[in-house]
Amino acid sequence: MIPEAPKPQWWSATTSWRLLHCPASAAPASAPSRPAGHTPDNPGAIAHLALQRWIEAGEWSSAHPGTRLQERFDEVAKAHEAEPARMRQGIVTRARLQTRGQALSEILASAGSRPQSEVLLRDDDRCLFGVLDIVSPGAGGLIIDLKTGRNASAALSPAIDHQMTFYAHLFQVNFGAFPERVLVFSLQRGLVEIPVTSSDIAPFLSKIHAAQLSDRVTAYPHADVCRYCPKRSRCEPHWDAISAWDDADAIEGEVAAIEHSSSGTAAVQIGGQWLTGISATLLPSNLAPGQFARAVRVRRRRGNASGDWSASSSSRLRILPES
Repeated sequence: MIPEAPKPQWWSATTSWRLLHCPASAAPASAPSRPAGHTPDNPGAIAHLALQRWIEAGEWSSAHPGTRLQERFDEVAKAHEAEPARMRQGIVTRARLQTRGQALSEILASAGSRPQSEVLLRDDDRCLFGVLDIVSPGAGGLIIDLKTGRNASAALSPAIDHQMTFYAHLFQVNFGAFPERVLVFSLQRGLVEIPVTSSDIAPFLSKIHAAQLSDRVTAYPHADVCRYCPKRSRCEPHWDAISAWDDADAIEGEVAAIEHSSSGTAAVQIGGQWLTGISATLLPSNLAPGQFARAVRVRRRRGNASGDWSASSSSRLRILPES
């Protein structure tokens, strides 16, 4: 019997970054695809949908593009029954879309072709893929990635450099030329140029290829890599390391009590610390006192001597052992 050929492993900018910095956290996809659609439950997700509709409708070239982008934000929120005013950074995100929209419009007008949004690009030879926020192919080609939330205010990081170099390579493979401009559109900092050149691509791809051939079981915990790691709840090296982090965002321990509020949120006492403001929809249906639980992407409440924590829409809680 002829052995079955191994299934291809497809790598995105995020998973290839994980592969280089913590192999144990890397989880390639079986095929290139866009992220599964979900209800936008935070200002960043609403802003991305608003930007997509703004681009697709050609409203970036309207008389008042910033105002129209802000209106799109309102329309998306209303359609999904979201309330940005009740969300952390919701009001400021909405305001920044208006003030930044004009600058973004001017950049798009300088490109040589009509911009496209949420474009899936792939390198079939290397099994690399990505979904780019904004692409303008052709003469004067450019790529732009929207940054909201935590990464909108931070200085440019190695992770962002990796992401945009990865996207520049995909642009070159799909359109036959290197983009003239590689930009990040930060709602807080505005448009930021990423210094990527065509000569950066070969050594960049070599590093990814070497990592693909290496052992993928070793974990190297670090706050930037661990934050959105899909394997975080069961990664023991992460839980061993997190107590030493200055800005830890996770807690673990035995569940002592669970309290529900009329607003649809819950408070859970984990390891002697209260985690408040967690949506009841995020709680495991079988959560009960006496179980061992881990919560990630939570914030220590400021000015609270007891060391309690608060949750957000990105927080997750898991019971261990997982079934």
